[in-house]
Amino acid sequence: MRFLALFFLAVLSLPEVFAQAPTPAPRRPERPERLISPEVVSGKVNFRLNAPKAQQVNVKINGRKEPVPMQKDEKGIWSATVEDLAPEIYDYRFEVDGLTIPDPSNARATTGIRPDSSQLEVPANPPEFWEAQNVPHGVVAIHRFQSKALGISRTFHVYIPPGYGQQPEARFPVLYLLHGSGDLDDGWMVIGRANLIADNLLAAGKMKPMLIVMPDGTYPREAGHEADFETDLLQEIVPTVEKQYRVAGGAKNRALAGLSMGGFQTLDVGVKHMDQFAWLGVFSAGIRDNYAETHGQYLDKANDQLALLWTGIGEDDFLLASEKKMEDLFNEKHVKFSPHVSKGGHAWNNWRHYLHDLLPLLFQPAGQ
Repeated sequence: MRFLALFFLAVLSLPEVFAQAPTPAPRRPERPERLISPEVVSGKVNFRLNAPKAQQVNVKINGRKEPVPMQKDEKGIWSATVEDLAPEIYDYRFEVDGLTIPDPSNARATTGIRPDSSQLEVPANPPEFWEAQNVPHGVVAIHRFQSKALGISRTFHVYIPPGYGQQPEARFPVLYLLHGSGDLDDGWMVIGRANLIADNLLAAGKMKPMLIVMPDGTYPREAGHEADFETDLLQEIVPTVEKQYRVAGGAKNRALAGLSMGGFQTLDVGVKHMDQFAWLGVFSAGIRDNYAETHGQYLDKANDQLALLWTGIGEDDFLLASEKKMEDLFNEKHVKFSPHVSKGGHAWNNWRHYLHDLLPLLFQPAGQ
């Protein structure tokens, strides 16, 4: 008995760790299945979304009038396959029980002030003019300046063509390229692919080497800010570019072009300052009702000052009527211009083509 008493006393005196059962390690929660969306395979595009509680899901693709219905499997994964998408860059979004969202599985979101969709690229074989090809590539620099008009810091991007650094004596013309409403100053590169379009045209010997300057054209819309873009472009951006880069001066070496809002800005600032910009490009834009009164006096000098006035718009563009008013005014004023009407609407697939068509025409001798 004495032995048993000593034994139990010894057990009770052991450290607490030996007196307790080990605590099992917590189980890690199972990770949800990683979805691949979009998935481009042999000309087909698969879209997927994990939404087990949703009742109805569609995928809305830019350029298609009707959304594509998606089907749900037993795990709550919605999917749809689209087989007839031509090589192009598309915006798309999911419609989930009436709510529109970007694709949570796709890191390539559209850029802009209000990004609400995702990007899908269907590659071409051989590559199209907006795709990266095995050619020399330029670089893109980001500049920051203090806006005198607004008193805040703003940015603009500059495309510098390949070979710029190897030509220390050369001076280059400049295209000032403007984006549309809702875009940022990187829109012409991220979505428009202006840098790749220029790389490919230069490699093919189809355009003159030039700088492409892409300002931030979005300014407050309240009264009193109408001239802010003009002020910053002419007093800040152009002087900064001509100070920091080897550019050729004078109107014959400067072009101004833009899409939608940027097209309206071109019709405003460019037409008022044809003594500084001899090449104008207007994409998917037109004129407002009082344009003849505000700008008619400048249009009277257009044929003497402009080397090129190029316009482009889609036959389904919601601004087509405004653009037709512009053409009527140009004809009334006997202004020489080069109009182009394409298929499609107010979309980047048109604007990339317009830039591709315009670039080879810029800064060429008369008659070429």
